Amino acid sequence: MRKILLLFALICIQWSFQAWGQQTPISVNTTGITIADEFYNNALLSEICQDLTKKTGVKIDADPTLLSKYRISYWFQKIKAEIGFTNALKNTDLKIYVDENSVLHIVPKSQKVTVAKAITEQQYKGKSEKTNFSISGKIVDALTGESLAFTTITVKGRKTGVQTNVDGLFTIQKVPSDTSALVISYIGYRTLTYYLNPQTPTSNLRIDLVPANEELDEVKVTGEKTEIMKVNETVGMFMMTPKNIAKLPNVGEKDIFRGFQLMPGISAANQSSSGLYVRGGTPDQNLVLYDGFTVYYVDHLYGFFSAFNSNAIKDVRLFKGGFEAKYGGRVSSVVDITSKDGNQKEFNATADVGLLSANILAEGPITKKMTFVVAARHSWAGPIYNKIFNTFKAQQAANSSNNAGFTGGFARRFQSGQTVSSYFYDLNGKVTYRPTQRDNITLSFYNGEDFLDNSQNLSLPFGGGRGGGFANTDVSNWGNTGSSLKWSRQWTERFYTNTLFSFSNYYSNRDNTNQNTITRTDGTTQNVKFGSLENNDLKDISFKSDFEYRLSSHQLIEMGVQASHLQIDYTYSQNDTTVILGKNDRGNLISAYLQDQIKFGDSKLVLKPSLRTTYYDVTKKNYLEPRLSATFSLTKKLMLKGALGQYYQFAKQVEREDITNGSRSFWLLANDSYLPVTSSKHYIIGASYEIDDYVFDVEAYYKDIDNDTRYTLRFVPTVGRGLSASETFFTGTGKVRGIDFLIQKKFGDYTGWVGYTLAKSEKSIAQFSATPFPSNYDVRHEFKSVNMYKMGHWDFSLTWIYASGMPYTSITGGYIIKLLDGTEKDYTSPSTTNANRLPDSHRMDVAATYNFKHGSIGLSIYNLYGRQNVWYKKFQTITDSDTNEKYLSVTNVNYLGFTPNITFTYKLK
Repeated sequence: MRKILLLFALICIQWSFQAWGQQTPISVNTTGITIADEFYNNALLSEICQDLTKKTGVKIDADPTLLSKYRISYWFQKIKAEIGFTNALKNTDLKIYVDENSVLHIVPKSQKVTVAKAITEQQYKGKSEKTNFSISGKIVDALTGESLAFTTITVKGRKTGVQTNVDGLFTIQKVPSDTSALVISYIGYRTLTYYLNPQTPTSNLRIDLVPANEELDEVKVTGEKTEIMKVNETVGMFMMTPKNIAKLPNVGEKDIFRGFQLMPGISAANQSSSGLYVRGGTPDQNLVLYDGFTVYYVDHLYGFFSAFNSNAIKDVRLFKGGFEAKYGGRVSSVVDITSKDGNQKEFNATADVGLLSANILAEGPITKKMTFVVAARHSWAGPIYNKIFNTFKAQQAANSSNNAGFTGGFARRFQSGQTVSSYFYDLNGKVTYRPTQRDNITLSFYNGEDFLDNSQNLSLPFGGGRGGGFANTDVSNWGNTGSSLKWSRQWTERFYTNTLFSFSNYYSNRDNTNQNTITRTDGTTQNVKFGSLENNDLKDISFKSDFEYRLSSHQLIEMGVQASHLQIDYTYSQNDTTVILGKNDRGNLISAYLQDQIKFGDSKLVLKPSLRTTYYDVTKKNYLEPRLSATFSLTKKLMLKGALGQYYQFAKQVEREDITNGSRSFWLLANDSYLPVTSSKHYIIGASYEIDDYVFDVEAYYKDIDNDTRYTLRFVPTVGRGLSASETFFTGTGKVRGIDFLIQKKFGDYTGWVGYTLAKSEKSIAQFSATPFPSNYDVRHEFKSVNMYKMGHWDFSLTWIYASGMPYTSITGGYIIKLLDGTEKDYTSPSTTNANRLPDSHRMDVAATYNFKHGSIGLSIYNLYGRQNVWYKKFQTITDSDTNEKYLSVTNVNYLGFTPNITFTYKLK
């Protein structure tokens, strides 16, 4: 699969070289002049300017003495004047810029220039010719031509507006006059006020937004404002782009999911995982979409990375709860990722090299209507890689001496060695074809995989000339493969459709087997082998089609259908022969939804009622999911908001309890008996206050969860006798309540936010506890401070995270079970479920990045002051074969300590 994608990338790159060098970024302003066909061979630059002014009317301002020093050879052929001059002067020490009056200036590259607002950013002084009309168009990146999805567009003076769809298209109805102004904002880009005039086209209008951090040959645009994050436009929604994530500290490289963990309501207490624990939920309860297909596992390398290459991502939206009926199949949150389409203007390539991984991306046009983007990432055995290995090896050797005896209170010391071997890679590819201005066809592909060998050997000196050894094989590999084919079309200004076919495959395999070797005093040895094998494979084949119809300027109707075929295989066996659980699940889902967005009273009140219905053929039932969200603007600065809804989940990741080695999870399909469909009700209420550059946001939430399932062998009297599901699957309920606070500084050289979450997450499963007990990721308090400062070419950032301790179940004793083959297996007696708490955790991360024209170099330090935060406790039982005494090894496994990282980024353009 990797070879096929790499071959595809090379072909795309070869095609794209035809366009390399023929396109250049758009200037901030434009002359409005296109030069049809003018050729100059070794002509004086001063004569070229005079000739073009006479023939085309282009206005050029420059020092004649300066121009007379240069001779230029260039063919201006159907090209904008500013782009042509930029190309013609590329190999000189001159540059151009266009001012707000559409005058083209030629100056030395060393000269710094401040450009005022463009013509379209100045109010038209004449009389209007049209009133109460509609205008439609597309918002794109000024440098690459990439469409910008979910850009906010408002008519100046109105409270609310519209958003572009996933293809960057928009329609605004009932525009007051053709001299009105549009305010266009998108995170990571300069906010634009675009003034209309009678000559502005009302359809197929293309508006370019300029990225905030582009140098543009040191031409600075005055009066710009750039948001780094959207937080308060929709209930429970955050939106970020990789450009902003790159400024934050990291372990290895920028990571979208790590960035979201810095937000209130999304736990950062589990530092080993980039998975999102959203308002008491677990990562499997999040619907993660990448270009429309579902991704079922999102971690790389102990969880330090998410499975997504940020260089290939255009934008990400996260809904913490109360999400609309368009999304289904999960009970906690939604992460909707849109990847880049590829540079429409020129070929470009970017490479990142850090101390843990290398990353390369290539993009560009294949033809005038087709673009591509391909990205690849692979870990390598650099300093951080080795540090992780040494950390885990040292922890096993140093901490395993913390033992407590089952009998007599004795503690025996032993030595252990753990050799960790691992790597990960991921590949992304996308081809976008635009046959017409109304149609968009994309083929997207993703493949990522991890390999981990966490095996260890123990030396066991029992004294009296007796000894032994313990070998543990712990080898895992897991990954995702996914692809989607999408066709979208803007049929009219009011009607839009988006149809998608997708395939997704998640797989996970683990060999966790052990071998004991006992050396007796007489020199004889005894070998005992035991352990477990675990395999999980999930395939998802889906079709969905979404429809949007803008009924009026105050009402948008959306509807859609979706069909999915799921097949999940799972096997869990012990001692190579005893199959504890074997499942081969098959199921089909057919869903439909309808939602309406209605605005009342000049958009002061916005209601979004919606309904989703799903037929699940395994249970042969229909599941209705009514939902409602609303916002009400009390004033221009103060907004109230709320949401409620019903949610169901059919593909479930069940936790398999393993107190001694850490619990693991596996995917199964819900049924109508021992593994019922999970459901959840969301209730959210909040408020947002915005003043000047600051946003104050608060949301209180309550979640009621039914049919939450765990799997355990804890209550099984004899393993291997033919277990029934009721003996191993246990279902209960859950409740989550909490409140999120956020203070954000949105604009300026200093930006950032402070977040705090107070929450309680508990479960009720009668077999585990007679009373409700804390869920595994119940973190009562979390405080996060994010600080970013821009100074010239430098970006500085500092984050600090505090989290109260997570709960865990300890070991209080042990017992023996005799298996069918006559061997015996040790089992442990746990404490009350999650009755203990790990110590509170906190850490500070810092980063400094120097940006230059073709890239950046950054230094990041994870855990600046080397705090030893406990990841989990590992329990192992040791048996003296002569005395049959049992000993318990309790190991504190810690997260990473002080870890510096250097990342170098280079891009051709």
